[in-house]
Amino acid sequence: MNFKFLLKQYVKMFAQNMILPIWYRICCRQPVQSGLVVFADAHHNERPASMRFLYEKLTERPEKLSVYETYLDYQRSSPGAVIRHMFDFMKWYARADCVIICDNFLPAASCRKRKETRVIQLWHACGALKKFGYDTTDDIPKQYRGNVFRNIDLVTVSAPKCVDPFASAMRLAEGCAQPLGVCRTDVFFQEDWKERCRKEFYGLYPQAAGKKIVLWAPTFRGNPGSLGLPGLNLEQLQRRLGEEWLVLCRVHPHMHADFQATDCKLPTDRLFPVVDVLIADYSSLIYEYLLFDRPLVLYVPDLEHYRGKRGFYCDYSEIPGRQVREEQDLPEAVKQEYNLYHQQGAEEKSPLLCSRREEFLSNYMSSCDGRASERVIEYICGTSRNN
Repeated sequence: MNFKFLLKQYVKMFAQNMILPIWYRICCRQPVQSGLVVFADAHHNERPASMRFLYEKLTERPEKLSVYETYLDYQRSSPGAVIRHMFDFMKWYARADCVIICDNFLPAASCRKRKETRVIQLWHACGALKKFGYDTTDDIPKQYRGNVFRNIDLVTVSAPKCVDPFASAMRLAEGCAQPLGVCRTDVFFQEDWKERCRKEFYGLYPQAAGKKIVLWAPTFRGNPGSLGLPGLNLEQLQRRLGEEWLVLCRVHPHMHADFQATDCKLPTDRLFPVVDVLIADYSSLIYEYLLFDRPLVLYVPDLEHYRGKRGFYCDYSEIPGRQVREEQDLPEAVKQEYNLYHQQGAEEKSPLLCSRREEFLSNYMSSCDGRASERVIEYICGTSRNN
């Protein structure tokens, strides 16, 4: 873990534990503003994808709600900018009806909040695959003091089966995790959105026309301060698949800056409508991708190590995809999964494959039906009226 990362962690902790609670109490001299909804994030400089659809739907409603947004990528900002952003957020936090976040956000956990204010954690991931939060040693720095998920009133999860894993990982009180669905998946059910994604993709990659698209989208190993990836020779994979295929790569957002030369220019979810086969490993994007009903290959050369070090909430073999341990076996696995899906060119898919997918999606994605944002907005408007 590098010095710059540690310095920022200590700066954030000092502000959170010593300064922000005092500033929050000062700001609490003003009353809570009915209908004030604050969107905040510390991992992006603009509205995150996890918030985008909910924001659009919320601002379209006839109810008189006031919406304020405040975003900053703490990882790539100076300590001074981080402190200023924290102070700005606390000013709005002190009088908000609802605060909406979608990832770890330390300022929201820095004080004892007003009971009138509700904090909604949309989270950015579906399902319940790899352990996270307080259920693993990789996510929360050892030097951190306090509860990262303090003050959360609602966490939206993708299915009832995901409630207990999220409650454990976030140390939530009973009833905080609710299977309302994941808002960011609502757009997956809109045909016009899919068509826009296709047009954007082929505009950027005209060479992809007429080819089968395979996307490698690995998650990172370690933690945000010390990142790693499994080895995979994309050029060799392209050669072995042949000219009828186009191999693309899209790494985890934490690693985009280090892989700009080889990383695909579009976000992963906007690639799903054009991908013919996905190569993944332990990322929650597996759940989202399977909503598109496409072939999946799981390249997991370090499965046993990963299972022992981080662990899973589910049996990894539940995932309806072909497991591959050796890089040399990937090309054949990609072709076989593609052919199995299309039943050697026919449109009918394997009944056994369909059954596995349906069971998996029923277990982990049943609340992602295109209406998650509606349910979250009902909660927001209900708390606003009650306050």
